Amino acid sequence: MVEHVPRPDRTAHSSNNRAVRWPALAALAVLLATGLLLSAGCGTEPPANWQWWTSEDSAAVRAQLEPWRGVFDARKALADTFRLNLNVRLTGADTVSADGATLYKFGHLLAMWVEEPAEGHRDEFHFGVTVDTVAMTDTFCEVWYRDTLAAGRVHFSYDSLWVVTFRPDTQPDSTVRWRPQTIDKLGFDAPQDTVKTFDWATRRVVFLPKSDSGYRITKLTGFASFVPNAEDAPGVSYAVLSRPGVTDTFFYTPRPDGRAIYNLKPLGSMYTVRVGEALTLGVTARTPSDTGQDKNRFFMTVEGRRSDITFNAMNGAAVFSFATPGYTHIYIELVPNSNILYKNSAYTSTIWAIPVRVEAQ
Repeated sequence: MVEHVPRPDRTAHSSNNRAVRWPALAALAVLLATGLLLSAGCGTEPPANWQWWTSEDSAAVRAQLEPWRGVFDARKALADTFRLNLNVRLTGADTVSADGATLYKFGHLLAMWVEEPAEGHRDEFHFGVTVDTVAMTDTFCEVWYRDTLAAGRVHFSYDSLWVVTFRPDTQPDSTVRWRPQTIDKLGFDAPQDTVKTFDWATRRVVFLPKSDSGYRITKLTGFASFVPNAEDAPGVSYAVLSRPGVTDTFFYTPRPDGRAIYNLKPLGSMYTVRVGEALTLGVTARTPSDTGQDKNRFFMTVEGRRSDITFNAMNGAAVFSFATPGYTHIYIELVPNSNILYKNSAYTSTIWAIPVRVEAQ
């Protein structure tokens, strides 16, 4: 799976779970920005092995991340079994075939769920300095917080199945059209299980400035995931959260007005609600281009509970509230019907995670 995420606005260079130094040229640029030149030996560039962080810095950043691990765990977006109880009909498109392959479509879909994935996580530390810093010591760390899932398994439980077979019909011009030969609906005494596999990756950004008292988390982003990739996954245009007198719209790519899940938001200006406060969620998709060929299904996960919030082919809607104070997320998932209803179709989806601060009443 190819991960596609916007680049943050403010970074240094790093490698997995450890910091690396800026090139000497970058360090010189910082000094030039302050109007200073560093004299190192006979030259005007800092030494090539310049290093301003220590292992203690990395340990201090990890210590600040630990209390947040449960909040940041992206696997919560995949939690909970969803009981669909969908009675599915055949459509005209189901009696047309391009290659004569037998069609299998769920007749009665009971539930779907993702197996609890093993932890696949890594931190990337990006230490850096701000341009107004005279002393060459680190002044911030930006963490790229990554969660991955290879060969994830999503289960579909059903107790009836449509089976459509086709026969070739040769036309006078020798072209072959495939026409239905048999149409059967198979029933089962016990639920059957079909498993589809997928790869999954997410990345959020966490910002920790350094002061005399050490590092602390002051800003963070939400995240998005795309299966199989950003180009082929279903597209979300925007999400809207509203309560009496207040409406907020969320986009994907960072924006100057800060209204995107990948904007670095100060903790104090995160989307904030109170326990028990009624919220209305609206989600608008930008795919498919032809809803006569395919339609979307929208899901929302809040406090570990997953709900089907499908309103129509291009929109999802829900009214909900939070029961527990603290930092959490609203997870929105968009899945095309074609990937849910057909036994042999691939699984594709898009998930947005909107960070939220829930205050006690």
